[in-house]
Amino acid sequence: MKRPPSLKNSLRYSVLLSAVMVALGLSACGEGKAPDSAASAETAASLELAKVDVVQVKKATLSGGLPVSGTLQPVSLTTVQSRVAAEVNEVLVREGMRVQKGQLLAHLGTLDLNARLKQAQASLAAAKVEATLARALVDRNRQLYEKNYFSEIDFQKSVGEAEAREENVRAQQALVDIARKAEGDASVRSPINGIVAKRYVEPGSSIAVDGRLFDIVDLTQMELSVPVPATEIALVKVGQAVAFTVSGFGDRKFEGKVVRINPVADAGTRAISVYVRVENGGLDLKGGMFARGEISVGASGEALTVPLEALHAGTADEPSWVLVLRDGKLEKRSLETGSRDERNNRIVVSSGLEDGDIVVVARLTEKAVGQSARLSE
Repeated sequence: MKRPPSLKNSLRYSVLLSAVMVALGLSACGEGKAPDSAASAETAASLELAKVDVVQVKKATLSGGLPVSGTLQPVSLTTVQSRVAAEVNEVLVREGMRVQKGQLLAHLGTLDLNARLKQAQASLAAAKVEATLARALVDRNRQLYEKNYFSEIDFQKSVGEAEAREENVRAQQALVDIARKAEGDASVRSPINGIVAKRYVEPGSSIAVDGRLFDIVDLTQMELSVPVPATEIALVKVGQAVAFTVSGFGDRKFEGKVVRINPVADAGTRAISVYVRVENGGLDLKGGMFARGEISVGASGEALTVPLEALHAGTADEPSWVLVLRDGKLEKRSLETGSRDERNNRIVVSSGLEDGDIVVVARLTEKAVGQSARLSE
């Protein structure tokens, strides 16, 4: 039995209507998701920065401390050398012993030196005898010359010979003095008050002229040599105080004073050496110790500053730089910098930034340059 045509048409109409509605629904869904995807892409391309990730550039006053570091060395350090070639008979001191100026340190062999001294003394005695005879001859010839029994030429010749004999006496006396000094140099004595830092010889060894015997240091006054960048040397003056710590002494503070400034910059580093004198009456500090501190250069006035962590190190061909957030973009700004304030963790910016610029302190790489960014609410 066949269905009425009206019912069949009605069913076909319902199926077509459902298909159309499904198609419209899918189309509507597709149109609704497109804006969400675009928004998501835009959000992913924009970097969101927290307030702690940026800082506003502003003027500030530095604390006036110029950070420095260097090595301590004794002001007085001498190497005792042998003045004669001899054998070492006896050594009286060892490393670490305190010695006084003039104290006997070692005995050198004197057998050859004594023989040379005696030889020089004998030559001197002979020269004196010859000089005495020459003077007596001049006196006799003068009498004959005055009585016209002696020619003037012969008389002047005898006078010249007498003077030569007297000069020979002085020469032989100088040789005696040299030989006597050489004999005295066999007794090696300390030229300064200090501590024996190095002993180079042992009894029985032979030593040549100018051979090393001992190193002696005086630790009561130390000197700290520190390099200062040429851009900051104008802040350093003789007489400025220096506070520093030394490896091995924890937080203990030592003090010194600038006493000299090298007039020439180092050819390699372009830094200028500054010398700091340190009183060390307790002998706590030793030569070669590493020290780190700062020179009190005084307040440097107001200047634009940024935190040190915002600064990216440059290269030989490019200066240091920072990232600046401007108009929703990250810009790279090359800087000229000045003094550092290590205590407050800031550095002076001479050029490259303006008051009010927003600088990124978060450690982003150079790949972030040109990227969109915004501050989180």
